[in-house]
Amino acid sequence: MANTAITIPFYIASGGSPLIGASGEMNFESLLTLSGADKTGTAPAISEIGGGWYKFSVAYGSAPFDAGDIVGSIDADKNGVNGLSDVERYIPVEVRLDFYALSRLVNKMSQDKLTGEMLIKDDAGNTILSLGITDGTTTLDREPGAVN
Repeated sequence: MANTAITIPFYIASGGSPLIGASGEMNFESLLTLSGADKTGTAPAISEIGGGWYKFSVAYGSAPFDAGDIVGSIDADKNGVNGLSDVERYIPVEVRLDFYALSRLVNKMSQDKLTGEMLIKDDAGNTILSLGITDGTTTLDREPGAVN
């Protein structure tokens, strides 16, 4: 089962005015996991929303969002045809698993008491996010001041 995609919007201005019609000039300059694994090769497509707003979508469990949180940057003028300054041109990107936290607050949720697996569901009862417990040990003891 695939998780629901998260849409990440971002705005681009050129000289203070909305940049329109430029999605074809955009690509991910970098896209990395927090541990440094390069995910640029599986970067999502960028599309225009309108009025200077653009977006891309990712779903947890699917590349590039398949190995935890990702960070990077978008080059909004890859061929230099829009004449953007560096501050306008490079857009920082951050996608975290906790972006789904809002879904947990506003949607139905169930949790298996034996496995710990959580399912977040939409109003129709369809699962939109599944979070499983994958640790193979049965218990974990924490001792104050000890490094675990």
